[in-house]
Amino acid sequence: MIVKRFNELLDFIGANKKIEIIKFSIINGVIVTGAVLATIFLKQIMVVFVALIAIIVANYLLINSYITKKKEILIDRERELITLIGYFQFFINNSYNVYQAFQSLIAYSSSWMAEQIQTLIQEIDNDKSVKPFVNFADKFTNKVANNVMLSIYQMVDEGESGVHMMQFNALFEQLNKKHQSELISSYETGMGSISSFPLIGAGAITVLLTFGIISVMGEMISVL
Repeated sequence: MIVKRFNELLDFIGANKKIEIIKFSIINGVIVTGAVLATIFLKQIMVVFVALIAIIVANYLLINSYITKKKEILIDRERELITLIGYFQFFINNSYNVYQAFQSLIAYSSSWMAEQIQTLIQEIDNDKSVKPFVNFADKFTNKVANNVMLSIYQMVDEGESGVHMMQFNALFEQLNKKHQSELISSYETGMGSISSFPLIGAGAITVLLTFGIISVMGEMISVL
């Protein structure tokens, strides 16, 4: 299960699995080799604990870099979605129908987004229900996007009346505000994580010093 989720994470961020496995192997191999050599020459059991902490920290930082990359991709997609919905709003206000508006968005989209919009258009051709719009909205973490797509579906199903346009505009504004709020929250969370690093470092140093003192005291006692 963990391996599957890890592979899915690498696939999502577009990382080369072989390269990342080699990276993990090299990092852990260097630490273990260094620990073995240090233990042989220094003959200190503390080296084992230092190596263990180093492995945990190194692997944590590497995996966390993948998670951070995924979050950045999701944020970029949310930002692009909001920009494109703004364009969609412009096209609708200039007498485009929903189908034409979506087709026009492709020229302004990233390769990933263009693929999703093309899939949406194809699904709309084959399925006149709300399902294609829900499928498209499910590709984004912001749940307000689902309400926006439902509002767009109503334009297709019932016509682009003034009431539907007002509803769509209100939902778009709500989506924009929620996205800005999430960006602020993400920034604050990131700053909180950064501020915790000194505490983690201080804790690790304390542990190492403790083992060092115990080791020195043990040698002094054995000499006496």
